[in-house]
Amino acid sequence: MSEVEHLAFANPSSPHWAGRDARILLEDSREKLAQALGAKSQEIFFTSGGSESNNTVLRQLLMTSGEKHIISSAVEHPSVLETCRILAEQQNIQFTELAVDSSGTLTPDDLSAAIRPETELISLISANNETGKLQSIAELTKISQQQQIPFHTDLVQAFGKIELDLSTSGIDYATATAHKLGGPRGIGLLYVREGSPFQSLISGGKQERARRAGTENVTLAVGFAQAVEWYLKNQSKLRGQFYKFRQSVLDEIAKLEGIFINTDLENSLAHTLNFGCHGISAESLLISLDLDGVAVSTGSACSSGAMEASHVLLAMGLSRAEAKSSLRVSWGWSTSSADIDYFCARLTHHILRLQAKNKTGNP
Repeated sequence: MSEVEHLAFANPSSPHWAGRDARILLEDSREKLAQALGAKSQEIFFTSGGSESNNTVLRQLLMTSGEKHIISSAVEHPSVLETCRILAEQQNIQFTELAVDSSGTLTPDDLSAAIRPETELISLISANNETGKLQSIAELTKISQQQQIPFHTDLVQAFGKIELDLSTSGIDYATATAHKLGGPRGIGLLYVREGSPFQSLISGGKQERARRAGTENVTLAVGFAQAVEWYLKNQSKLRGQFYKFRQSVLDEIAKLEGIFINTDLENSLAHTLNFGCHGISAESLLISLDLDGVAVSTGSACSSGAMEASHVLLAMGLSRAEAKSSLRVSWGWSTSSADIDYFCARLTHHILRLQAKNKTGNP
């Protein structure tokens, strides 16, 4: 990346030779990302990440007057769910929060029933960031198309992990980010289907075809494109490896008492697993594993600092005690079999230790 920084030091909007060189790198990166998504390059623009991209789509409802209605779900990433709730504080904006079943599934029937004449946007996540649950986006977008309602999906967790062609998907807006694929943090993208209504969230400049003001970070854009290119090239190999890792963890925790699985194993991404252990605090497990050099979480990284019960698991019908006993674990391109073996050994050790402590009352 140091070579890219040297080549892309200039503002890509500048007309001089250095600016033109930076512009070439930026547009080449945009084209590569567009091809990976099955989109046109003019339908892609760069943002600072998934949260900005999601907000950009949702906050368009503030740009026009009249009664408006938005549909999303109870299992969205906070950058969607909390934003929808904030928008609903406006007198002219109504919000319907779709429920899910115990597996985290959104049903087409529930979506159809929620649609109103004033519905202006449907925003539903493709793959859940806490459980890995995959939704039937093709069925859900078919409903939005029939009703001629714009459809947005948060692809942050799914991009690179599933087969995707936005040109035939019926999706109008889609969000993705680089760091979920091993790319740099601080850059994401927003797909806006050609012809879809759009107003800029950040104004004050003509960058990104006047859709997002601010000087583009060419180095991050190149890193994003390179990460996606590598990930897609190795997609099949990685998917097989992730399933193997998940099965190793499942086999290990199956030996323990009190374990319950929150991830829908038949319809989920292979690199994410959410499970709990009755009577064991997930916070205690997280701290114990952290001291062993193992990083896990109890929910979304954007909100887990509070150590609160996961809104996703509560929406799936878990009790607050069960949700606070649940861990989210994931693995990526850099995870090795040795890493998984070490995690399994330390996890088992700490669960048995904490269970023994609960029985005896001793530390």
